[in-house]
Amino acid sequence: MKKGVTRARRRGGFVLMEVMIALTVFSMVGVSYMVALNDIAEILREMRRDAKMGRILHSELMKYATLPEIEELEESYPLEEKNELEIQVVIRPLEDVVEEQRMTTEKGRVMQQMYHVQVIGTWYEDLRWHERIAETWRYARLYQQ
Repeated sequence: MKKGVTRARRRGGFVLMEVMIALTVFSMVGVSYMVALNDIAEILREMRRDAKMGRILHSELMKYATLPEIEELEESYPLEEKNELEIQVVIRPLEDVVEEQRMTTEKGRVMQQMYHVQVIGTWYEDLRWHERIAETWRYARLYQQ
Protein backbone atom coordinates (compact mmCIF):
# COMPACT_ATOMS: atom_id res chain seq x y z
CA MET A 1 0.00 0.00 0.00
CA LYS A 2 2.73 2.37 0.79
CA LYS A 3 4.15 2.18 -2.72
CA GLY A 4 0.79 3.16 -4.27
CA VAL A 5 0.44 6.23 -2.04
CA THR A 6 3.99 7.39 -2.84
CA ARG A 7 3.42 7.05 -6.57
CA ALA A 8 0.17 9.01 -6.32
CA ARG A 9 1.91 11.82 -4.44
CA ARG A 10 4.76 11.95 -6.96
CA ARG A 11 2.26 12.01 -9.81
CA GLY A 12 0.37 14.83 -8.02
CA GLY A 13 3.58 16.86 -7.82
CA PHE A 14 4.21 16.41 -11.54
CA VAL A 15 0.65 17.47 -12.37
CA LEU A 16 1.12 20.67 -10.36
CA MET A 17 4.40 21.38 -12.17
CA GLU A 18 2.77 20.69 -15.57
CA VAL A 19 -0.07 23.10 -14.74
CA MET A 20 2.41 25.80 -13.69
CA ILE A 21 4.41 25.39 -16.93
CA ALA A 22 1.23 25.48 -18.99
CA LEU A 23 0.05 28.67 -17.24
CA THR A 24 3.45 30.27 -17.82
CA VAL A 25 3.39 29.41 -21.53
CA PHE A 26 -0.19 30.63 -21.96
CA SER A 27 0.55 33.90 -20.15
CA MET A 28 3.63 34.53 -22.34
CA VAL A 29 1.56 33.87 -25.46
CA GLY A 30 -1.19 36.18 -24.18
CA VAL A 31 1.20 39.03 -23.45
CA SER A 32 2.88 38.62 -26.86
CA TYR A 33 -0.54 38.65 -28.53
CA MET A 34 -1.54 41.87 -26.74
CA VAL A 35 1.75 43.57 -27.70
CA ALA A 36 1.24 42.55 -31.34
CA LEU A 37 -2.35 43.86 -31.34
CA ASN A 38 -1.20 47.16 -29.85
CA ASP A 39 1.49 47.51 -32.55
CA ILE A 40 -1.05 46.76 -35.29
CA ALA A 41 -3.47 49.35 -33.86
CA GLU A 42 -0.70 51.98 -33.82
CA ILE A 43 0.24 51.23 -37.43
CA LEU A 44 -3.41 51.51 -38.46
CA ARG A 45 -3.70 54.91 -36.70
CA GLU A 46 -0.62 56.16 -38.54
CA MET A 47 -1.92 54.89 -41.88
CA ARG A 48 -5.29 56.55 -41.30
CA ARG A 49 -3.60 59.83 -40.35
CA ASP A 50 -1.30 59.70 -43.39
CA ALA A 51 -4.21 58.99 -45.73
CA LYS A 52 -6.22 61.87 -44.26
CA MET A 53 -3.30 64.30 -44.56
CA GLY A 54 -2.62 63.07 -48.07
CA ARG A 55 -6.22 63.86 -49.09
CA ILE A 56 -6.07 67.31 -47.48
CA LEU A 57 -2.74 68.19 -49.11
CA HIS A 58 -3.83 66.86 -52.50
CA SER A 59 -6.96 69.02 -52.30
CA GLU A 60 -4.89 72.12 -51.47
CA LEU A 61 -2.40 71.27 -54.22
CA MET A 62 -5.14 71.00 -56.83
CA LYS A 63 -6.61 74.31 -55.68
CA TYR A 64 -3.38 76.08 -56.62
CA ALA A 65 -2.30 73.88 -59.54
CA THR A 66 -5.55 74.55 -61.41
CA LEU A 67 -5.56 78.34 -61.11
CA PRO A 68 -6.25 79.98 -64.51
CA GLU A 69 -3.34 82.40 -64.01
CA ILE A 70 -0.32 80.96 -62.22
CA GLU A 71 2.56 83.06 -60.93
CA GLU A 72 5.25 82.90 -58.27
CA LEU A 73 3.77 82.67 -54.80
CA GLU A 74 4.79 81.84 -51.25
CA GLU A 75 2.20 81.91 -48.49
CA SER A 76 1.28 80.15 -45.26
CA TYR A 77 -2.06 79.82 -43.53
CA PRO A 78 -3.79 77.58 -41.00
CA LEU A 79 -6.36 75.32 -42.58
CA GLU A 80 -9.84 76.49 -41.57
CA GLU A 81 -11.31 73.16 -40.51
CA LYS A 82 -8.08 71.96 -38.88
CA ASN A 83 -6.54 74.72 -36.76
CA GLU A 84 -3.57 72.56 -35.82
CA LEU A 85 -2.61 72.09 -39.50
CA GLU A 86 -0.44 74.80 -41.06
CA ILE A 87 -0.32 74.90 -44.87
CA GLN A 88 2.55 76.48 -46.79
CA VAL A 89 2.23 76.95 -50.56
CA VAL A 90 5.29 77.61 -52.72
CA ILE A 91 4.99 78.23 -56.47
CA ARG A 92 8.22 78.85 -58.37
CA PRO A 93 9.38 78.66 -61.97
CA LEU A 94 10.54 75.13 -62.64
CA GLU A 95 14.00 76.23 -63.75
CA ASP A 96 14.61 77.59 -60.23
CA VAL A 97 13.84 74.20 -58.72
CA VAL A 98 15.21 71.44 -60.99
CA GLU A 99 18.27 70.89 -63.14
CA GLU A 100 18.10 71.87 -66.78
CA GLN A 101 18.40 68.31 -68.16
CA ARG A 102 15.22 67.33 -66.29
CA MET A 103 13.32 70.12 -68.07
CA THR A 104 13.71 68.67 -71.57
CA THR A 105 11.15 66.69 -73.53
CA GLU A 106 11.83 63.35 -75.20
CA LYS A 107 12.83 65.26 -78.33
CA GLY A 108 15.36 67.34 -76.40
CA ARG A 109 13.36 70.58 -76.31
CA VAL A 110 13.47 72.67 -73.14
CA MET A 111 10.06 73.04 -71.49
CA GLN A 112 9.10 76.69 -71.12
CA GLN A 113 6.64 78.42 -68.79
CA MET A 114 6.61 75.55 -66.33
CA TYR A 115 5.98 76.00 -62.61
CA HIS A 116 6.70 73.84 -59.59
CA VAL A 117 3.75 73.85 -57.17
CA GLN A 118 4.45 72.57 -53.66
CA VAL A 119 2.14 72.34 -50.66
CA ILE A 120 3.69 71.58 -47.27
CA GLY A 121 1.52 70.55 -44.34
CA THR A 122 2.91 70.87 -40.81
CA TRP A 123 1.08 69.76 -37.68
CA TYR A 124 1.77 68.80 -34.06
CA GLU A 125 0.52 65.41 -32.95
CA ASP A 126 1.68 62.67 -30.57
CA LEU A 127 4.11 65.06 -28.85
CA ARG A 128 6.09 65.76 -32.03
CA TRP A 129 5.94 67.80 -35.23
CA HIS A 130 4.99 66.11 -38.50
CA GLU A 131 5.45 67.35 -42.05
CA ARG A 132 4.06 66.08 -45.32
CA ILE A 133 4.64 67.46 -48.83
CA ALA A 134 2.59 67.29 -52.02
CA GLU A 135 3.99 68.70 -55.25
CA THR A 136 3.45 68.83 -59.00
CA TRP A 137 4.58 70.62 -62.15
CA ARG A 138 2.25 72.88 -64.08
CA TYR A 139 2.38 74.44 -67.54
CA ALA A 140 1.52 78.16 -67.18
CA ARG A 141 -1.06 78.29 -69.99
CA LEU A 142 -2.72 74.96 -69.24
CA TYR A 143 -6.05 76.39 -68.03
CA GLN A 144 -6.14 79.56 -70.15
CA GLN A 145 -8.63 79.92 -72.97
